[in-house]
Amino acid sequence: MKYNFGNICLILAMIFQTTSALANLQADFQQAYKSYNQYIEVDDLPLALGAAADAYKLGSKLYGKNHINSAKLAVNYASLLNETGDYRKAAKTLKGKLDVMEEFYGENADELVSPLLELGSAHIDARKPEKGIGFFQRASDVLEKHENPTIRGKRNFDIVVRLLKRQANQYTRPFVEASYSAYKGTLQENDVRWGLTNYHMAIWSLQDESLTQAAYHLNASLTAFKTNDDQITTMERNLRIMLIDALQRTGNSERATEHCLAIGERDNWIADPLYIKPPNFDAEKIKQSDPVEIKLSFTVDEEGFVKSPKIESSTEPGLNDEALAALTEFRYAPRFVNGVPVATEDVNFTIAYEAPPKPKFTRPPVMGLKSAGDEKSGGFGDNFGGFGGGGKGGK
Repeated sequence: MKYNFGNICLILAMIFQTTSALANLQADFQQAYKSYNQYIEVDDLPLALGAAADAYKLGSKLYGKNHINSAKLAVNYASLLNETGDYRKAAKTLKGKLDVMEEFYGENADELVSPLLELGSAHIDARKPEKGIGFFQRASDVLEKHENPTIRGKRNFDIVVRLLKRQANQYTRPFVEASYSAYKGTLQENDVRWGLTNYHMAIWSLQDESLTQAAYHLNASLTAFKTNDDQITTMERNLRIMLIDALQRTGNSERATEHCLAIGERDNWIADPLYIKPPNFDAEKIKQSDPVEIKLSFTVDEEGFVKSPKIESSTEPGLNDEALAALTEFRYAPRFVNGVPVATEDVNFTIAYEAPPKPKFTRPPVMGLKSAGDEKSGGFGDNFGGFGGGGKGGK
């Protein structure tokens, strides 16, 4: 068979151009991927996002859209899109990539956790959370068999963080519990990861009104977060306030004193209560006197207890006894002078209550009969919202 010399030259030229183009594509991809890693290393999110986009685009051309490498590059890019809040684009980038990774690694492989987390972040929606939660739950299920408990704990807590970021707090519980179970007996008691997990376990215990269990988790969290600094940190202060609340509500006032003192010693003193017990007001009396305003004064002693409470003024004397009874269970941080707790007199607090406006009908009542919502239940509930406090410098 004879070949035209010109045709042979053309074929060779085409092969050369193709090889050259492939070499250029590979070089461009390698540079983009190198830049991505460098920007990730220095935590430069905007530049990392651009480099990840380039690496994914070039990698898809180099390897093909359904190649495992392209799927991995898509996960890298989607993670940054989720980080910057571009969830729709992240979902589009990840479309079909989980199938590629399942086929390559298997349906229960550890390598699926990362794409599942990114898919969960991209698809979680307050109105329709099922799809996103499904991805997160599957990731948690895959993690159950992971031999490293620290990784199990960390990755489950990653899910918690992602849900909190999307204001989906109500769905965190199974992942908080999975993280706690994995970390338990693995981390040191002063490890911040252990502290955060116990903090969230405490929140769910409080949700259940399991106050003793909440106090247990709050103490574990406090161990991880308390410091010896002169000024108390916000996290430590909040944990101690939550402990005071749980301990007071379970009748452990003396144990709560430790935390009142710890806050008073290391915080600027202000006459704001650390624990408030709402008065047990009679609903009928509140209806008869609207609004209610009771001004009280008292002493905060060296341990943060309320002493010698008295009524300064009241719009409804019939509620005074209930107001005084509630006030005696308030807790404060005692004031410190030269490192020593002292009693503070003439501290003021105002209990105020204003009944909510009468409900308006959204449609006329039928046949002149009362609507079921026309009569107020009279319950105290959440309508008691007028707490206020204050105090003098002390004597």
